[in-house]
Amino acid sequence: MVKYTHMKLKVFICAALSAIVLIGCNPNSPSTTLETKHSSNDKIFHKIDPDQPRVEQQISVLIQAPANIEFSLGKVEGVNMNMGYMPVSIVRQGTNQWRADLYLGACTEPRMQWRVSLPWSSPTSAQNGVYQFDFYTETN
Repeated sequence: MVKYTHMKLKVFICAALSAIVLIGCNPNSPSTTLETKHSSNDKIFHKIDPDQPRVEQQISVLIQAPANIEFSLGKVEGVNMNMGYMPVSIVRQGTNQWRADLYLGACTEPRMQWRVSLPWSSPTSAQNGVYQFDFYTETN
C-alpha cells in the first residue's frame, strides 16, 4: 500500500512539473525579453528591403548612422537553430547611409529568427561596438 501511495505521489509531482514547464513555453506569445541592446547610443538605424525577407535570396539592409561611424565585415546567424554564420558585406552609400547585403541559408524551421551583427568604430571619438538586430523569415 505504501509503494502504491509513493508511486501516485511521484506521478502527480511529475505531471505537475510538466504542466508548469509547458505553461511557460508558449511559442505563439510575443517575447518580452527579446530586446537587443547595442552600444551606439541609439544613433544607428536599419531598414530591411524587402520588408518580408526570404531565404536563399539577397537581402539588402539600409543602415543610417552618423558620418563618423565606420563599419567592418559583419555576420548573420540563426538564433533558434545553429547554422553557423554567413558574412555580411557592408558598403557606404553616402555620408550617413550604408547598405549591407546578406544571404540566408535554407532552413527546416517554418519561422526562423536571425541576428545580424555589424561591428562599428568611430575614429573621431575612439568608440567602438557592435550594432545588432534580429529579424524573422517564414516559409510555408
